[in-house]
Amino acid sequence: MQNLIKELGENGVEFADIKLSDLEGRLHHITFPLGRLETALTQGIGFDGSSLGGFRDAVESDLIVKPDITTVMIDPFYERPTVSFYGDIYQPDGTTPFPACPRNILGRVLKLVRAKGIADAILILPEFEFYVFDDAEFVLDKTSCGYTLSTCEEESTLGISNAYHIIPPADTTADLRSEIVSLIQDAGIEIKYHHHEVGRYAQVEIETAFLKAEDTGDAIQTVKYIIKNHAAAEGLAATFMPKPLPDEAGSGMHLHIQLWKNDKNVFASNKDENELSETALAFMGGIIKHSRALCAFTNPSTNSYLRLKGGMEAPSRVFHSRGNRKAALRIPGYVRGASDLRFEYRVPDATTNPYLALAGILLAGLDGINQNFDPGPLVADLPQDDDNRFPRLPANLTEALAALSTDSSFLTQQDMFPAGLIQKWIKTKEKEIEEISSYPTPVEFVKYFSL
Repeated sequence: MQNLIKELGENGVEFADIKLSDLEGRLHHITFPLGRLETALTQGIGFDGSSLGGFRDAVESDLIVKPDITTVMIDPFYERPTVSFYGDIYQPDGTTPFPACPRNILGRVLKLVRAKGIADAILILPEFEFYVFDDAEFVLDKTSCGYTLSTCEEESTLGISNAYHIIPPADTTADLRSEIVSLIQDAGIEIKYHHHEVGRYAQVEIETAFLKAEDTGDAIQTVKYIIKNHAAAEGLAATFMPKPLPDEAGSGMHLHIQLWKNDKNVFASNKDENELSETALAFMGGIIKHSRALCAFTNPSTNSYLRLKGGMEAPSRVFHSRGNRKAALRIPGYVRGASDLRFEYRVPDATTNPYLALAGILLAGLDGINQNFDPGPLVADLPQDDDNRFPRLPANLTEALAALSTDSSFLTQQDMFPAGLIQKWIKTKEKEIEEISSYPTPVEFVKYFSL
């Protein structure tokens, strides 16, 4: 600790910043002079948990946050040199971890997976799909409701029905993405590549290399933070909304997952024609079994379900397949051999709280292993409509919350997710649905105003 503080001071750092996620996954931060970093590390900083995403009621709102020095990075978006850390939340005594802290929940789940002897290393590779708009304006009050989005690609992609991997000049954000990737790698997150996605109005993708699961929640937050802030600095607006445009590709956050033990890929086996081990099949079986409940965390916005209608390569049924981009669980067709084998969970989007989503997916997979769930046969195309082995994803957030209310025991086992957090999540999201549904949409005015 002393060496870190000394080194930061010698390198001209003036301020320290602690970032922490609220229940919904929005980042918040506290900034203080570097000279107070030692106090923050040893004693923590008190804050109001009732104002931070409703962690606590106002009558017992006090919580403590301490910086995790393993997450150190220089924040590139401050004029004064500032070092950034992610924070862990504690009870007011400053030593007892706060059980509802999303970062703490993911940490407990990772310890459980290792304690079960299933894996000693868990690797996650997230894909970030998002749109970049030149301008984004929206208004919402009693007498007005609407939005306007604009991008110069409206003209450059005319006549193109599919913008996947298009090149400049039609691809207008190639340099922007390279600048963003440079900033992400400066933050210590390795990037695999970036490219233009299917959507014609500046939909793009940045994909990381495989990350340790204990780092992935922070990494997802960091990548989103850098993308949004650098875009804003360039006078642009980046959004991770799953479906910001009608009749264009939606934006997901696909997650590639591997488990390793004793330097061997737990998911790989030469006994199966698709190279999948019994552990891999059972893990996927658990995700299939709990997929509808998982959606309450992996797809927690009302907008999420405009994407999950089965169009534009988004899944609507939960089955596993090799190479099929309509599958919720996809073994990439270009992946062969034990070192590379993994599956890709294509349901989640980036409106999620990444700590809760990752924890939920791992607990579903762990339940599948514990109970030896059968994922059903590998499906080449799409399941038959009457094949009940492969559940349909919820049609909306209300259905997802209903599924969670009846299927949450796999999350609350051994107090991984506090039961109270599940209930708070459901109530918070139900209130959100009620608020959104109370407003007429601009489309409704177009359709019905003159009737």
